[in-house]
Formats: sequence, C-alpha cells, structure tokens
Amino acid sequence: MSDRPSSPKATGGAGTIFEYQLAAIMFSRLLRGAHVPIGIQLPLDRVGLQQQVTGHDLDDIVAYSSPAPNGPRIQMQVKQKINIRGKDPDFVKVMAAALRAIRGHQNSIADGTLRLGLVAGEPAGEVKELREVAEMARATPDHLALRALLEENVTSSKIRGRHGHIVTAVAAAASTHDLDEAAALAHQVLSALHVWQVDLGPDGRDSRAEIDQLAAAIPEGLRATDVFAHLCQLAQEYGPRAGQIDANSLQRALRSRFGIQFDLNDEPVAGSASGNAEKTSSISITNNGSGPTWVAESQSFQNIDFRSL
Repeated sequence: MSDRPSSPKATGGAGTIFEYQLAAIMFSRLLRGAHVPIGIQLPLDRVGLQQQVTGHDLDDIVAYSSPAPNGPRIQMQVKQKINIRGKDPDFVKVMAAALRAIRGHQNSIADGTLRLGLVAGEPAGEVKELREVAEMARATPDHLALRALLEENVTSSKIRGRHGHIVTAVAAAASTHDLDEAAALAHQVLSALHVWQVDLGPDGRDSRAEIDQLAAAIPEGLRATDVFAHLCQLAQEYGPRAGQIDANSLQRALRSRFGIQFDLNDEPVAGSASGNAEKTSSISITNNGSGPTWVAESQSFQNIDFRSL
C-alpha cells in the first residue's frame, strides 16, 4: 500500500462531493419554493437521495413535484464527468439504468408522470450535445422521424456523431446487435431523458447562481453561503440513509442543528387588499455557547412571492 495521499478525483471522492453540492442546490430550491429545474415545470415539493430502495433506477436524486409523492417526478443520475461515447462504461451503465426504468415504469413514462434525468459537469460540449439530441427526440414520434432530422445538411455532423454514440451505448446496454432495434430503444430513452449540464464549486456558475437566489430570499443578517454549506452537510447525512426531504423537515433540521429559523408566511395579512397579500420573512440565528448571538431583524416585504425567485 502506498503512503502517498490520493486526491479525491483519483479515489472517486470528488464525484460524491459533486453529488452533494447538487443535492444542496435542490435543497435550496426546496426552501425557496422554486420549480423542479429540469423535466417538470411544477414547484419542487420533495427531494429524495439515493432512491434505489424506492424503485428508481436513476437513483442519485429524485425530484418530486407538488403534490408529492404522487405528483410528477424525475429521477436523476448525477455524474461529475461522463463521456457520451458508445463504448464508455459509465455511459453504457446510465443507458442500461434508463432502459430498466422505461421497462419497469412504462405507464408512468408514457403519461409523463415519471421523467428521466442526467446531471453532469463535464465534458460540457458532449453533455450539451446529448441534451440537443434528447430535445430532438422529444420533437419526433419515433426513431425513423429522428433519423430524417439527422440527415446531412439538416443537422450538424457533431450532433449526428453524438447520436451514433448514444445508439451504440444503448445497443451495448440492451445486448443487441440490431442497430435498428437499438435506434428505436435509444429514441425511447432520449424522449424521456432530460439533461442538465451543471457547473458546481466555489466559482461554479450554478452554485453561485443558487447562492445569489438564496440570498435574495432571506433577510439581512444571514450569509447565504453559510446556509448553503449547511445544506451540503445535511445532504451528506441524508444521502446514505436514502432520505426523502420536504421543506418543513428541512427547515426543522436547519433550526435544530444550526440554529437557523425560517418563518415564511404566505397567508394574507389582516387588512391587506385581496390579491396583494403581504409576505413576511424572519430568520434568527442563536448561538447558545460562549460566543456572540446574532438575531436577524424581522422584515416585511410588499408583494413578494418567494416561489418566483
């Protein structure tokens, strides 16, 4: 055994950290009453982590829309890096999981109750090309119509080549040598698959954007970066336990664990005009140890709907 330290990327730890950062973004959206970020245009109602135990094949994160658990949901696989190549083992595994999901939940896939998702960081170009092919598949009724869109002088060679890689990976996942059958299966997968290319980390585009949105949803006196760090910590604890978290349980955890109290009131204030309800928000942080105590002043905002942030 070598005594030399290994980097998280070399040992696979970076991928786990990446997954928890993505889960923290989902938790932040849950607190803000935001919408499911991909696949479903409904408010986020519950976030499940490591949900293979509940029958989800793309199990890293399951985003439930309102009303959970019976509303539309999307199951997502999260990868810090995945090469969208026909012979890439990780990509073949994702396609195999997607095929299992489609075969095991045909009715839910067919009526739109269940969607599939792939969230990946790198390589950005390949992930974006996969997203484009998936969107093209959703715009066509079958693989023959998609093939017509992929003709030369109609679609770029990069997109055609990426589709070829996808079909090859699906063929490997389905153990078929019939390319027409593989193309038909690939169309089924792509029609249900929603792709999110994310940039996470301290300087990451999506992390910083979510922290900014979180900062806009909380009053002065509380650092959004601190709240986001707490959400990452909670994700690390809930993930191995296949946790399912709604906004109320997340707020309770933040209060009991970190002394952060959320009080988001969407009810109309007495005397306010109909349709122009006043929103109130107050957050307090209490340190019961020997250190100082910070209390954020309660504030009232006119006509602010936190769900739109």
